[in-house]
Amino acid sequence: MILTELAIGALIGLIISTTGVGGGVIVLPILTYFFGLNALAAVATANFLSMLMKVSSSYMHFRLGNIPLKGAFIVLAIMLPSTFLSSLLVTWLGSIPQYEKQVEWGINLLVAVAIIFSLYLFIHRMFFANPIKKIAIKESQLRAMAVPAVIAGIVLGATGVGGGVVVLPMLLRYMQLNIKQAIGTSIVVTTVLSGSSALAYAQDGHTDLKLALILCAGALLVMPLAKYLLVTLSERTFQYITLLLIVCSAIMMTLKVFML
Repeated sequence: MILTELAIGALIGLIISTTGVGGGVIVLPILTYFFGLNALAAVATANFLSMLMKVSSSYMHFRLGNIPLKGAFIVLAIMLPSTFLSSLLVTWLGSIPQYEKQVEWGINLLVAVAIIFSLYLFIHRMFFANPIKKIAIKESQLRAMAVPAVIAGIVLGATGVGGGVVVLPMLLRYMQLNIKQAIGTSIVVTTVLSGSSALAYAQDGHTDLKLALILCAGALLVMPLAKYLLVTLSERTFQYITLLLIVCSAIMMTLKVFML
């Protein structure tokens, strides 16, 4: 069983490190279907696992020069309050027996909507926006990003989804980063945000700490491979890989909503 968990963790870690997608979109279905966790436990464990996995990934992207620190700090300052507060709200509602089913349905619906909207933003950035040659964070961009960033924080805190399917398209659309910069920034930002959300959920004991630690150990095993792929593969290749993962995630979560 431990070997299976390590292998699953390795696959998750490779996807998260190279594309920024996976923290919630891939982990949530795995925790639900393979390990039998309920919605709240899956979200809590996914946030904690995302934080653990992305620490090493953040360092790797920092060394590769993929993280514009000014932009990362700005996004964090906007998103952190809404992420933490939404986590506390979901935890409180989920602890009330008569709201348990509604909370689970709401989480899955919010995930599906967030993924579909992110898919729209990502496709627009890939095929209709002008290519970006350099980072240029302007005041007008920050104003335009404020409301989407707060909403992204709410989605991340309530569902565990945020890095690749919410934060990544937002960075591409509003901060005008190239794909590798956006991936690196989304990873370092969601490392902190997932940590704050995991703290809120852990207060009521929803997090499966043992499972998260084993999956994280598996993810650490593939860090050298992830670094190699980031250096050798082209930016366009990462765009198509990320797009494919978001499309698959949208289909999976939409089906899950209608099955409840």
